[in-house]
Amino acid sequence: MATGKSVRTVLAAVADATAGGQVAARKAVELAWLFGADVVLYHACYEPSLSGGAFFDSVQLAAARREHLARATRALRNLAASLGGHDLAIRVLVEWQRAIPEAVARAATREGADLVVAEPRYRSGRRQRGLSRIDWEVARLCPVPLLLARSAAPYSKPRILAAVDPGAHGLRVSSLDAGIVGLAAAMAGATDGSVRVVHCVRDPPLALAMRPALRRSERQRVQTMIRHLARGAGLTQRDARILDGAPVAKLLEAVSEEEADILAMGTVVRGPIRQLLIGSTTEQLMHAAPCDLLLVKPSGVRSGVRR
Repeated sequence: MATGKSVRTVLAAVADATAGGQVAARKAVELAWLFGADVVLYHACYEPSLSGGAFFDSVQLAAARREHLARATRALRNLAASLGGHDLAIRVLVEWQRAIPEAVARAATREGADLVVAEPRYRSGRRQRGLSRIDWEVARLCPVPLLLARSAAPYSKPRILAAVDPGAHGLRVSSLDAGIVGLAAAMAGATDGSVRVVHCVRDPPLALAMRPALRRSERQRVQTMIRHLARGAGLTQRDARILDGAPVAKLLEAVSEEEADILAMGTVVRGPIRQLLIGSTTEQLMHAAPCDLLLVKPSGVRSGVRR
């Protein structure tokens, strides 16, 4: 499968350096080995009880912070040693950072990451388990593609759905759609997986109903564009599919039918006050999709986080 997307550095955003499981680290190491990339295990370390403050800091608190950082660093180094092998270079980076999403975004930029892997932190104390505020903010601010990994199970010929929206960009293929399909194809190429490019077509309200001939023409235009996207990533026309209906419901249905392991989609739209916002469709899928999520932003988008 020919793709033009290469991954040279993978950054794992480790939520808790001492926890078991370590989904992000394991997925990052697996992908780094498959891509022949470097991997960085990154942990933004913060403990409110040791923060002190402008009028309450002390030599003892500073020493306690250093020890807290040292413990986290030792834990990550032990994790790196347990995951190493195959001549894979694993670096460990631990920082005292209170704002975790901003810290992850800065680290991704500073380390030259092509992909960030994180695991959901989830909300606690709720009847329905959902993504935490930190999860949403990491997805919003991360300047490079983000793999939100729900399972540490290794990829074994994964099925990847690449959700695109060519109808939103007129007569041209957008850089975002090309990036989604290109990265999905690169992931499939590295993991011996497969890709299906999908787009949801929703009929307009009755008040705006199109003439049948115009609707057929529009459908053909969109079909041509997603096939062009597929061919550009080394896929075949059979790997492009149109879904009829509401995007969230139909994409969740497709994930179930295809038994998809990864859903790749765009994450950011430009808000009215020049902030980066997560689109409503993506937001709902981030909450409801049972598989791993590969979240891609348009090329050239800046997160707005200071270095």
